[in-house]
Amino acid sequence: MGDIAVATGKVAKATSVARRAEPASRLGMATAGVLLVYYTIVFLIPFGVAIWLSFENWNFIDNHVFVGFANYTRALRDPYFWKALKITVLFSAVELAVTVPLSIFIAYLLSKVKGVPQRVLLAIYYLPVMIPTVVTVLLWQLLYLPTGGLVNGIFSALGLPQQLFLQSPNQALWSVTAMIIWAEIGGGIVLFLAGITTIPASLLEAAQLDGAGLWRQFRHVVLPYLRPIIFYQVVVSVIALVQMFTQFQLMNGPDFSTRTLAVYSYELGFQSDDLGLGAAVSVFIFILLFAATLAQLLRYKSIWED
Repeated sequence: MGDIAVATGKVAKATSVARRAEPASRLGMATAGVLLVYYTIVFLIPFGVAIWLSFENWNFIDNHVFVGFANYTRALRDPYFWKALKITVLFSAVELAVTVPLSIFIAYLLSKVKGVPQRVLLAIYYLPVMIPTVVTVLLWQLLYLPTGGLVNGIFSALGLPQQLFLQSPNQALWSVTAMIIWAEIGGGIVLFLAGITTIPASLLEAAQLDGAGLWRQFRHVVLPYLRPIIFYQVVVSVIALVQMFTQFQLMNGPDFSTRTLAVYSYELGFQSDDLGLGAAVSVFIFILLFAATLAQLLRYKSIWED
């Protein structure tokens, strides 16, 4: 009888737990279902259409014709594709090499400032992130004007030569890169500052008692603690940078100097009416992103295991 009573009690308890969890499970399933539908509409269907178009020849007017891997072959033989790939990789590497270390350094300095001054400085750094991209582009186009622009006005006051910026094939890419760094660095600062504030004070105090200065504390305590956040920031930034379109489309430089793969894919598909080739280039963008993300995962996995 005792065993039966115990078993009955366990069943009743399990039933009670299941009944309490049932509304939450339904809500969770409903939320997951909505997200799945959104993800399917926004990503899976367009991505599937892009893959399908990459094997077709279609110009919006004539009937589409299956051409197999011809569009991929055309892309690989197109010198402009390789120029766009070079510009994309070069821009992304320079932007990451500047933005990530600089945002970590600024976040570390801000962590030493407390109270209202820290919040004011953080708001100033984060303000460009909240400005719409089109507004940012228009602002920097005015700053970069060869005649009457603020930047050249400052150069003139300092006795430096005037620059062409967006009108120069050698300066256009780096002019856009400087604007993007200014616009994006605030997000990294907020992220890294949040990570630094979670570092136990006892670790920094112990390092200070051992005679470690600010640099050694930063190198041996802060950086190792921020490693997962750095990994996340690098992966997310690579995905965003390779797909970046609006800035380069609106601030286009001469002689293909600012044509990234995203802009080149758009021009092929919607300006040259070559949807198949444009879709093939977009698939190459996905392959590039997948390879870069996988490389980062393998690299940081080996670091964590060490």
